[in-house]
Amino acid sequence: MKKRVKSSNVFDEKQKLVISQTLINLRELNFLTQTDIAKHLHLSSSTISHYEKGLTVPPTEVLYRLADFYNVTTDYIFGRSASKTDLNETYAMKLTKKMSIGDAVEIMTKMDDTEREHLAYFIEVIGKSKK
Repeated sequence: MKKRVKSSNVFDEKQKLVISQTLINLRELNFLTQTDIAKHLHLSSSTISHYEKGLTVPPTEVLYRLADFYNVTTDYIFGRSASKTDLNETYAMKLTKKMSIGDAVEIMTKMDDTEREHLAYFIEVIGKSKK
């Protein structure tokens, strides 16, 4: 007789909390109820409640549907990106031959306050020189 292997969850409690809190925030920012989300995704309200309480993590298919519904990336739902959208897609316009605006924004999100202040100063100086 074959032994049943218990599947291991790849998400620890902290990651589950991030996912659940993100789902709550997205729903509330869109002024929706758990019932609204459940109807849209053809799931039960209790399933949505379990996701938001961190009792269960939505399966991959549901994560993709949630990301599409809220117009965010799955990385945003996982807490792996502070940006709700794929910056390179959103800002695909080329800044230079080697860099898109999305690339520049990604770099800026990793800067500390002092670096952002210096960058803002240079952008302001260049902008004033164009007037």
